Amino acid sequence: MGGSIVGKIFTVIATLIIFVVILYLAYKTTKMLGKRYSLGNMGNKNLKIIDSMHIGQDKMLMIVKSGDKTVLIGVSKDHMEYICDVDESKLVFSTDTANENGVTDFAQILKKTAAEKFNFNKSKENKNEKEN
Repeated sequence: MGGSIVGKIFTVIATLIIFVVILYLAYKTTKMLGKRYSLGNMGNKNLKIIDSMHIGQDKMLMIVKSGDKTVLIGVSKDHMEYICDVDESKLVFSTDTANENGVTDFAQILKKTAAEKFNFNKSKENKNEKEN
């Protein structure tokens, strides 16, 4: 059984401290990435990012709405450029996973995916019951 009780307690405490540090770093990283890649309004009332698409490292296209004008812009690490006006009536909006601010909600995506997976498993079970 080797090792003293003090050594075992120290190991448990050190493991818990390392675990807490890893959780903290994961939280900070997620917060930073969320701010960088967010499609939400973050409190803005006059500007709205309707959609974005990454087209390369540090390069993306964004459809932005300001007031009644909607434009397509190209964004890179050091530069932003107007490309063209966009006819908003021709845009396709997905209402499955977006809330009223246009922000993709992780909880809604998770519920939808779980429901699809659950229904898939349920139909599989029914199929297995019919075979028996």
